Amino acid sequence: MKFSLFKNDKSTFWDEVILAVISLVCLAVGIVIIILKPSFWIIEASMTVTAGVLIATVGVMFIPALIYRLMTNDK
Repeated sequence: MKFSLFKNDKSTFWDEVILAVISLVCLAVGIVIIILKPSFWIIEASMTVTAGVLIATVGVMFIPALIYRLMTNDK
């Protein structure tokens, strides 16, 4: 098991890129929602902050999966 970004299995390259993009998008959306604290109609600011924390947590949960994929992608 080795960690390499450049000498890896090329057939799983796009899987790893998509997983990284999903993780970054979840983190970005979660952080933006936490910072802006939007509230509208019957949804209060505390509810949107909670949703932002949950979305950011999903993004963080994908990071170990990405690291594992990068470490075990040799042929």
